[in-house]
Amino acid sequence: MKRFLYTFLKIYLFWLIFFAFFRVLFIILNFSYAEDVPLSSLLVSFGPGLRMDLAFSGYLMLLSVVIQLLFLPVFQKFCFTCMHWQSFILIPVFTGLLLGDANLYRYWAGHLNSEAIGFLKTPGIILNSVHWLEGVIFFVILVILSWALLTGYRKLLSNRQHQSVMAWKKVAMNWGLTLFTGALLIIPIRGSFGVAPINTSVAYFSNHLFANHAAINPLWNLAYSMKRSGVSDNDYQFMDKRRAEELFSGMMKESGRFTPVLKTDRPDIVVILLESFSAQAIGALGGTDVTPNLNELMKDGIFFQHLYATSFRSDYGMVGVLAGYPGIPGYSVMQYPEKSGNLNFIPQELKKNGYVDLNFLYGGDMAFKNLRSLITLAGFDDVVDIDDFPEEYQGEKWGVHDEHTFEKFVDVIEGSKSPSFNFLFTLSSHEPFDVPMERVYEDDYLNAVHYTDRCLGEFFDQIKERGLWDNKLFVLVADHGVVGQQKASYVSKLRYKIPMVWTGGAISVKDTVVNTYGSQIDLAATLLDQLDMDSKAFMYSKNILDRGVKGFSFLQHPEGFGYINENVFQMFDKGTSKIIKMEGADSSQDSIKAKVFMQIIAEDFKTRLSNGTE
Repeated sequence: MKRFLYTFLKIYLFWLIFFAFFRVLFIILNFSYAEDVPLSSLLVSFGPGLRMDLAFSGYLMLLSVVIQLLFLPVFQKFCFTCMHWQSFILIPVFTGLLLGDANLYRYWAGHLNSEAIGFLKTPGIILNSVHWLEGVIFFVILVILSWALLTGYRKLLSNRQHQSVMAWKKVAMNWGLTLFTGALLIIPIRGSFGVAPINTSVAYFSNHLFANHAAINPLWNLAYSMKRSGVSDNDYQFMDKRRAEELFSGMMKESGRFTPVLKTDRPDIVVILLESFSAQAIGALGGTDVTPNLNELMKDGIFFQHLYATSFRSDYGMVGVLAGYPGIPGYSVMQYPEKSGNLNFIPQELKKNGYVDLNFLYGGDMAFKNLRSLITLAGFDDVVDIDDFPEEYQGEKWGVHDEHTFEKFVDVIEGSKSPSFNFLFTLSSHEPFDVPMERVYEDDYLNAVHYTDRCLGEFFDQIKERGLWDNKLFVLVADHGVVGQQKASYVSKLRYKIPMVWTGGAISVKDTVVNTYGSQIDLAATLLDQLDMDSKAFMYSKNILDRGVKGFSFLQHPEGFGYINENVFQMFDKGTSKIIKMEGADSSQDSIKAKVFMQIIAEDFKTRLSNGTE
């Protein structure tokens, strides 16, 4: 028994050292996020971090206890063999996950979670998002680190032989002591002696988000987020249902009076969903000015200056734009056709009102996050994707370069019968930002956005040359923002701010700026009201051109949700069940608006979208 306890404690110690080492590595690899974080805060992060490490390691050691209890009566040596093989398997697996987490943080400014793991269903998507050299470096580091950690483990623990059988009296005593050891593990696993078990709130000790993120054990966070993915009956219940509905109704209230901005109520509609076009790349939104062609289009129509993405990934942005649906933190509706099939879509509404040609074009893989099923459910008649282009048009990773998809899109528009609805989703401004253009900007992201903007300019030149400008409404809107050079985290406004521009021959106003705060999900109601169509089915979408609308945007990400308007910005963390960012809030109602919106969405998700299983 002494040998078991001695080995047990050394393995436990190894895992604590293991996680502390990767915490140091995480801070080093992402130190660009720590520019404003005091060194003392980074050092203090190891304190709450230890509590999470003790909890996660406790689960691992509990498995060792179970093995000991099962095999102790007969095979003592086998117990030790199982314990060591458990470690030999988990060390390289955990090393890969923690290295992946540290690398992912550079792009998402967040830890591994159920949302990230969802990408494993389509591993090609992950590989297409990274440069091949980055993948090679990752693999080499993984092998070296795994070897070094396994070597360290072997040196810390010896594989001394143990007797295979014991007297039954001694077996009974050791079995009881092992059971007691397992019971003691409940303390570090729960993280306290109190009623509530440990959660991510223990890591939130600082006003600096990166220091808090450094404290979090990524593997514990991953397991916790997977357990809490989706929506259970008790999730997001912040207040009485009737009160939530009353407040929500007030938030969405409109006057019904708005200025028509179209020359006709049945224009041909063209929507261009711009991949990753963040405010950080738009001069008119305070970013680096790399989009001269988009700037010119703003002057030729309507520029929505305070628009925000509903989330941070394309699958959320696609649903937000096409269905006016904000989504659930950590749960992509697009991935579940049994859920998304219950949504209302703009193309469906247009088809009901006489639109005859509805086409979707994307130069990538339509298997991405179940995109094909969503587009089919949305009501599109025809789809053009990567398989419809010559192989030489494709980039190294993601798909067909934007210059070729825009060229094809002109042909699709020209061949469409009126009134038509054509939709293009660009992709060249997605990681790894490989574009067929001589470098203009040192930053890869800005350079890729500039390339897509150049393609956009050439596209509109062709549209006008072929006489396709008149009677057309062009809507240009981004799918989401980015972390970017300014390291915009989940709790940063900049992470979500995106452009939206309406232009074309069907627009009756020029050089107009809309200052009302809104979301990409507001496209549905704003557009359908201009077309004199019923928009009531889009219950989360509001007409941001309405004179009496209270402009705001609901924001969400895997770890929480938020709300922004001209006076208030707040972010709520679902792990800690606390508001972790608050600016403004002149009244008590201001401070709960994010919760109101989230509660209504969650209830709707559990009822209207409840058909099928997750």
